[in-house]
Amino acid sequence: MRFNIITARFEEEDLAPEKWAIHGSDRSLSWEQFRREVHATAELIAGLNLPAGAPVAIRGHKEAGVVVAMAACMMQNHPYIPLDIMIPEDRVRRIFGIAGVQLLVDCSDVPLETELTTLQDNGTLKHGKAMGTGNTPFRPDDPLRYIIFTSGSTGDPKGVCISRSAAAAFLHWTAADFGFNADDVFINQAPFSFDLSVYELFTSLHTGGTLLLNDAETANDSQRFIQRINDHKGSVWVSTPTFAYLYLTEPAFHAERLPTIRTFLFCGEALPKMTAKRLLERFPGARVLNTYGPTEATVATSLVNVTAEVLDKYTDMPVGAAMRGSQLITRTDDGAPATKESPGEILIIGDNVSTGYLANDALNAEKFFVENGKRGFRTGDYGWIEDGLLFFNGRRDEQVKLNGFRIELGDITAQILAVDGVADAIALPLRSGGAVKRIVGFVRPLAGMDNGELRKAILLQIEKELPHYMIPGDIAFVEAFPVNNNHKTDRKALIDGYLAQL
Repeated sequence: MRFNIITARFEEEDLAPEKWAIHGSDRSLSWEQFRREVHATAELIAGLNLPAGAPVAIRGHKEAGVVVAMAACMMQNHPYIPLDIMIPEDRVRRIFGIAGVQLLVDCSDVPLETELTTLQDNGTLKHGKAMGTGNTPFRPDDPLRYIIFTSGSTGDPKGVCISRSAAAAFLHWTAADFGFNADDVFINQAPFSFDLSVYELFTSLHTGGTLLLNDAETANDSQRFIQRINDHKGSVWVSTPTFAYLYLTEPAFHAERLPTIRTFLFCGEALPKMTAKRLLERFPGARVLNTYGPTEATVATSLVNVTAEVLDKYTDMPVGAAMRGSQLITRTDDGAPATKESPGEILIIGDNVSTGYLANDALNAEKFFVENGKRGFRTGDYGWIEDGLLFFNGRRDEQVKLNGFRIELGDITAQILAVDGVADAIALPLRSGGAVKRIVGFVRPLAGMDNGELRKAILLQIEKELPHYMIPGDIAFVEAFPVNNNHKTDRKALIDGYLAQL
């Protein structure tokens, strides 16, 4: 059995109905149990007579009921808005208002004070009012599947709208090029409010595989997490590179202890070459897949299978070839094709591109466009294309001005990463009064490295390859990069920790 994300209907219902569909943090559901609960929840939602296409907020953490509610919303053509319990309540209420949420499905045991009509995971319905009249346009020919809210530069969350056609483009690509099947068990730990989790969620449901949900407490306890993966025969690891690196410090994180893992899939931030190399050494029978893409392009839009040959061939880590049916363009500010020496903004064109931000016409006009009848998105990321592969060179907003010079922080990071003995690195600006006062290169060294000698090697590399004004004011060594709730490197925490030691 499987749940077709595109049609939002169960298919092949007589095929392995007792197979596990979900192992949640609270309970497990077979495919037949999952089907019954989805239909029952969909009927409850239908009985509320919500406006067509009205958004439904789903709150929880890693409960099986969260996935039930998501499938039920899709079945009724109501886009769901995933809200992890770690999101502050003030932000949750702002999201309610921006989206004009009509219904809250709350699967959490952490209370939230709200006047919204609320459906509890146990089926209890509390009638209330909607948050506004609803801002979500309903397109019957291409209904929205979900809306994920990301941080906005103005402080207001941005609602990224992903339609059925965008989800279909993503799923056709994963089916053709990722090698997943119904026997796979997808290991999830990223919050559902982080679009990385759509990899595991949509692919497991669409293929008829099994979704293994791990709450934050489990994911942060290496012994429990490794044991849970073993108990449920997890086969597809999906995470940010930072999260995987944290586990590479665990002696038990290897193929002999985790024999069922066959794929490591990364997205959300740059994958260091050393992390990929160590994974291939510890899991010689597994694939390491590196992908790139913003939330606005339905999780990801490029893919490369990182092999030993790829690591040997390229100095920089590629993020892959364009998704089938989509196009990647790298263009400099003067319109010329980008190169490694002159990276350009990455533009994405294809059906996987979002229909836009919710109720934000001004930003939509700035970031989205149409080319040859296809949706396009200006990512604000920099990169270049070589041998048909995209290489990521940092964010447009990582360009800073110091002492009158414009500096690409990604160029500094790349040179630090090129030094033997560096496991990971990132160049960050220190600001005062809105102005950049210093650039610090944060470095995570390999075990056993002498920091003094490594500092000299890093500065020699930068002095050789970059102009004098791009030399960092300091090189700071850290044992581990702090991470945020999405398991991405927490840049603010790095800077705060550095300042606290001055």
